Amino acid sequence: MAKLFDTHAHYTDESFLGKEELIRDIFAGDVGHIITVAVDAADSEKCVNLASQYENMFASVGIHPSEITEISDIPAEVAKLERHIAHNKCVALGEMGLDYHWAKAYAEEQKKLFERQMELAVETGLPVIIHDREAHGDTFDIIKRYEGKVSGVMHCYSGHAELAREYVKMGWYVSFTGVITYKNAQKNVESAQAVPLDRLLIETDCPYLTPVPMRKKKNHSGFLHYTAEFTAGALGVDYETFVETTTANAKKLFSIK
Repeated sequence: MAKLFDTHAHYTDESFLGKEELIRDIFAGDVGHIITVAVDAADSEKCVNLASQYENMFASVGIHPSEITEISDIPAEVAKLERHIAHNKCVALGEMGLDYHWAKAYAEEQKKLFERQMELAVETGLPVIIHDREAHGDTFDIIKRYEGKVSGVMHCYSGHAELAREYVKMGWYVSFTGVITYKNAQKNVESAQAVPLDRLLIETDCPYLTPVPMRKKKNHSGFLHYTAEFTAGALGVDYETFVETTTANAKKLFSIK
């Protein structure tokens, strides 16, 4: 049986400290690969170090847009990422992007931070993991400028179906979390249905966004199958086919054998 690929998790989060047994149990179950995703320069180092402890855990390095309030020198801060990029467990840059929910007052600074990290992606050839919250238009505009130069995934996709199709046209992947299992998530379902199966990914974004029926619990990769089962059903795809294809998609995007 094919194993799931959790393309976006945060195992350096404080809530996972001392949870090594949980991670081992997850890998012993139906999850074959995990990417633990960074939110700032310090976390980037933690991510590559944690990933080095597990054969099938990989890492991204990057700066989340909401961190902009703590940054005074964007080029210098992004430069801190460069020493982690060469690590053999680093497979992507991110998460990066725009967040107008938490830091809209810093929109212009966020754009500069986003653009500098996209330039780094051009320089390194690494795929990117995009965070877009309540900033769909500006996020698309920046990504469009790098069409043909940068590839990646729209993480925790929350836009509408037509925009998802536009990302697919540019060769991007679109990823869905446990949010798609929620009662009020019809837009997410419609977006997933608009994405060809060979461009679709799944993730937990743990410890956040726990899927139904585990919503009252802290999320982890062991719950990913709930998202996979729901999404496969919404697409009318056999579960095994869904898992095989989304895992193959992730391996292709992140260049994992």
